[in-house]
Amino acid sequence: MKKKLYISNLAWDHKDFLKVKELIKKYQFDGLDIAPLKIKNDWKNLNELSRKNSKVFNEQKIKINAIQGIFFKKKFNLFKKNKNHIEDIFNHTLNILKICKIYKCKKVIIGSSEFRKRNGINLKIADQIFVDFFVRFKKILVKKKIFLCLEAIPRQYNEDFIFDFFHLIKLVKKINSKWIKINLDSSLFHFEKFDEKLLFKNIKYIKNIQVTEKNFKYFLKPNKKNIKFCNLLKKSNLIKSVSLEIISKKTDIKKLDKSMRNFKNLLHN
Repeated sequence: MKKKLYISNLAWDHKDFLKVKELIKKYQFDGLDIAPLKIKNDWKNLNELSRKNSKVFNEQKIKINAIQGIFFKKKFNLFKKNKNHIEDIFNHTLNILKICKIYKCKKVIIGSSEFRKRNGINLKIADQIFVDFFVRFKKILVKKKIFLCLEAIPRQYNEDFIFDFFHLIKLVKKINSKWIKINLDSSLFHFEKFDEKLLFKNIKYIKNIQVTEKNFKYFLKPNKKNIKFCNLLKKSNLIKSVSLEIISKKTDIKKLDKSMRNFKNLLHN
């Protein structure tokens, strides 16, 4: 079964979207993962702008797979001992769920090492604070039918809390919600040994998958671990879709073209 393919809009400057749209059609990608601040550089009037963009995407028959980068420029930290600050995080996340509805999108990716930087807090205490925060969304997500996809981030990307896939599984089990799952980013494999086959024993906890090169570079010469991972994904009927994540401030159409071609060839050929 061919996978649905998506690409994150972190890979280009939004003013060049029409050029990128041609690549999406050329390689038959199904759509996008969207970081809102890649479209507009601040959070003001984002709902109104999202409605306008949603019409454009609908006209182009481009689906939105997930919203990501939801804490960019927010300076949020879950472990601050300030109730108002925690409520600001909660309310901002609620607004992201509204944006999901506008885009008819079913997934929100939540990573961000700054959002959960422990700053010396005991790991067990941090675990409980993390679980308690996301438990608050359980009933809301049932009504909205939107998944929160939590992400483990490699230590090399300044993560000091959830850098282990199995630690994240433990936390997701404690939250115990059908609507709170995992976003698996292949960056986890780049720095440490990892048996990718173990993923399929825990597939029920994974809702979204992103493939990245080390340091989020273009997918020009996929590394051996990504090739191995994509081959495993290709063989699995349990995985329905996969996203390519590249981070670039500017648009390089030639590199983007080659990256999308390589990604499609790995997963479809």
